[in-house]
Amino acid sequence: MIATWGTSDILALIENCRYFGGGETVPFLQRYVDLQQYVEKRLDEDGKEQLGLSKAAELLSIDDGALDHHRALDDSVLSAMVLERIYTKDTFRPFIQDCKDPEFYRRITFKTTYICDVNSPLIEKEHLHFTCEKCGGEAKRRGKWTVKNKSLRSIFKCEKCGYEFCGQLRVKQKYEGIIVSRKSIPLPKIEKPRRAENANIADMRLTIKENGVGLLTFKAWENIPYLTHCFSTRIGGVSEEEFAAMNLGFNRGDSDENVKENFRLIAQAANIPVENITAGAQDHHTNVRRVTMKNAGTGIWKPKDMESVDGLVTDEPNLPLLIYAADCVPLYFYDPIHHAIGLSHAGWRGTVNGMAKATVEKMQEEFDTRPEDLLAAIGPSIAKECFEVDAPCAEEFLALPDSDKFVTDDGNGKFHVDLWACNRAFLLGAGVLPEHITTGGVCTMCNSDLLFSHRVTRGKRGSNAGFLMLREQNA
Repeated sequence: MIATWGTSDILALIENCRYFGGGETVPFLQRYVDLQQYVEKRLDEDGKEQLGLSKAAELLSIDDGALDHHRALDDSVLSAMVLERIYTKDTFRPFIQDCKDPEFYRRITFKTTYICDVNSPLIEKEHLHFTCEKCGGEAKRRGKWTVKNKSLRSIFKCEKCGYEFCGQLRVKQKYEGIIVSRKSIPLPKIEKPRRAENANIADMRLTIKENGVGLLTFKAWENIPYLTHCFSTRIGGVSEEEFAAMNLGFNRGDSDENVKENFRLIAQAANIPVENITAGAQDHHTNVRRVTMKNAGTGIWKPKDMESVDGLVTDEPNLPLLIYAADCVPLYFYDPIHHAIGLSHAGWRGTVNGMAKATVEKMQEEFDTRPEDLLAAIGPSIAKECFEVDAPCAEEFLALPDSDKFVTDDGNGKFHVDLWACNRAFLLGAGVLPEHITTGGVCTMCNSDLLFSHRVTRGKRGSNAGFLMLREQNA
């Protein structure tokens, strides 16, 4: 019997036998098991996404650190280790396939295809009907069908309650038959920026500067000497439409001229040197980099010189640090003893993997920061009430200690996660004192006219940014 992780290796074997031997079968192949399929079943994975070998090992608490991933021999060893951990004769037997049966080759070599032609005879009229997820009423199509990501999409409107949404239809032709899935996707909500007025929002303050730019600051940090901090808002820039008005993100569809002018405006409002603004290379990991004046302008005015940097630390004055966040969590750090700062981006992956702790440890390493001296602040981001997730995401948080403090099971396969509380837990675990942690309490999703929210706009948006800079102590 031969067992492989997924069918790609066995398909390669079949193809090689055809090419070099001219036969349609593999002479020595008698019985076959797809280990990936077996392990997914044993671990109760839902099958929506394929379970990777490394992920399976992680779920089974198998230490694979000594193995070289994607090396054939080591992958075989790891597959055997996974199988050894969960194997039972009774559960394994139903997954054994008889390779002497010609049906085996027809089934395993069948290529799944996506039907993207709405006029295909494989698509039935009932497949094209959608109901409203809000009230259950019949929805009527209001536009043409388009193709995106191997699916058919169109705009629908409920005839009963008027709710508009994007209907996604995915039709797969598998060996077993036609698989049809439908999904209702909320339409992007593009709002005009909020009216420019000073205001208190939770534990932050919105201030409209003389040039019309609106900035958010932590009330608890306003009187800290030699420190400048803020979080951008949509108020006061020159960008238009979904980027209105203070978009600070390049490569989102806005013009570079607009983004550069927005940087000049916000630098003027925050009283920071625009040419020195320095960014990382965010990709939802927990790597933190120390930057100096040699790096000034990197990621904004100069090309990025490193990959995978979601946190920045420095002890040099007049070097503004920047991170982007549009629902993700910006984390601010200040060491008043060693006059050092840190600014990090924590999406849900960064949060659950301990970006808050990683930044504290980097400041300890670089500046001899003592966690009990450190001040930390959690900036504008998506609040628990708005952050609904599916089980795979929730399980990452549920694996953490005291997860009941930041994860709520809704009982319908959905969960709500409190990113603020989770980051706070990591800060406390790293030694930061509770009285030194400030949570701004401003939800990006609830304030989408003030801040760009990825979820509200479905990604059709500009970019917010957090800023943190030291000032000369003798200035």
